[in-house]
Amino acid sequence: MMFAFCLMPQVSASELESPQGRVLLTVSGKIERTNAAGEARLDRQMLSRLPQSSVTTLTPWTEQPRRYEGVLLSDLLQYLQVSGHRIKASALNEYFTYLDLSELGRYPLLLATRVDGKQMRVRDKGPIWLILPLSEFPELDEVKYHEKMIWQLRHLDVLE
Repeated sequence: MMFAFCLMPQVSASELESPQGRVLLTVSGKIERTNAAGEARLDRQMLSRLPQSSVTTLTPWTEQPRRYEGVLLSDLLQYLQVSGHRIKASALNEYFTYLDLSELGRYPLLLATRVDGKQMRVRDKGPIWLILPLSEFPELDEVKYHEKMIWQLRHLDVLE
């Protein structure tokens, strides 16, 4: 498993670029860096320019381990200068779950945009699937954590 931890340079909120392509992820709430009214809208290209990581893991929805690639949630939150510790994650189909970073923050939560080298599509649980490294950390292989592995992720609302 590969983890990429990188310190992002501090820049002012006004320096977050606007998306040029279709917005895949919107982040709102307790964030400093925005490119819209109180939120950050990110397209595929913007996400791909952040430090990339990968994890190979088995999930309850796959028959064999798959290799997922994308940006670590911790890197995205640092990039956007987030100050909260609880996040409401919402999917395209209105499913939502809460992520408690005081509990999950010690694990490399991956916002996967690719699986086995291919871009994830909506029909493949994409374009973004929050992957927990279940194979690497067996303590996460429980239903209460499976429910956090939200696919077709579209919005993160940083709460408190």
